[in-house]
Amino acid sequence: MPDSQDGRPDGGVPRRGPGRPGPRKKGGGPPRGGGRGPRPSRGAAGRGPIRLAAIGGENFELVHPRCVAESELDYEEGLEIWKAGDPEGARDALRYALAACRDNLWIHTALGKLAVEEFRDPSLAQGHFGYAVELAERAIPPQFGGRLPPERAANRPFYEALDGLIGTLEALGKSADAARLRGWRERLGRPGK
Repeated sequence: MPDSQDGRPDGGVPRRGPGRPGPRKKGGGPPRGGGRGPRPSRGAAGRGPIRLAAIGGENFELVHPRCVAESELDYEEGLEIWKAGDPEGARDALRYALAACRDNLWIHTALGKLAVEEFRDPSLAQGHFGYAVELAERAIPPQFGGRLPPERAANRPFYEALDGLIGTLEALGKSADAARLRGWRERLGRPGK
């Protein structure tokens, strides 16, 4: 999938046609609190919606569901609203985009960052970051010995979510969990041979 300079996927499908409503004003998103949010949807073979693909040698990248590209313009709109100084409007727009693609790591990561930076809510941020990390974790086999290069555009939202989750766990006083995730991050993103 082509990507933009900041690593987000470019959509090939228009976000809204005539008569399609814009972002909802209230509601949506994962439940508040320390939970991880809704369970990831499953593929036909019981696998998660995100897959792992070899890209050469010991290197792999995440393959995201098609709905990620389809929700790209709504995601970008949410970021633009945030940049314009309307965090509540940005949250609503991102939640709208999430309704179209609940397994979108970019959107969950943005909502996690918004929760931390604008709403000072580490528990909500933990839910979004944790859900994004869980989605990627389902694609990575337990005994995975390969490398997931952080510089690959498809892998970046996973690392951003992982870093966000580590930060929120530390803010919530869960340093042992944060340390475990930090070690996993180092193993996955180690320099190539």
